[in-house]
Amino acid sequence: MPTKQQAVDFAKQFKWTGKDAERAFVSVDLQNADNEALLLALVEFAGSELAERQRLQGAQKAQVTKKTKYIKKIEIEFSQKTKEYEKALNQERSNFVEIIRRFYNVANKFGFKDPWIETLLSHYEDYQINASEAS
Repeated sequence: MPTKQQAVDFAKQFKWTGKDAERAFVSVDLQNADNEALLLALVEFAGSELAERQRLQGAQKAQVTKKTKYIKKIEIEFSQKTKEYEKALNQERSNFVEIIRRFYNVANKFGFKDPWIETLLSHYEDYQINASEAS
C-alpha cells in the first residue's frame, strides 16, 4: 500500500517528473497497488498520452518562439519608423525655419524688426549647433 508520494518517488527512480508520475497514477488504486501495478501504469502512460503531451508542449513552445520573433520584428520596425519620422520632422523644421529666415531678411531691408523671430532664429541656430555636436 504505497502512498501517493511513495508512488511518485518510485517513478522518479526511473527519471520521471513528479507531475508526469502523478498523471500516470491517476487511474491506479494506490491502496491495492504493488510495484508491478505502478510500473504498468507508467508504461501505459508513457505511450500515447505522454507522446501527445510532449507534442502539445512542443507546439506551444513553437508558438511562443514565433510570437517572440514577431514581437521583436515589430519592435525593430517601430524603432526604424520612429527614427525616420524624427529625421523627417527635423528636416521639416529646418525647411520651415529657413523660410522664416529668408522672409525675415527681406523684411529687415524694409525696416521690419521682430524680437520673437530673432529669438526663434537664434535658438534654432543653437539647437543646430548642439545637435551637430551630439552626433
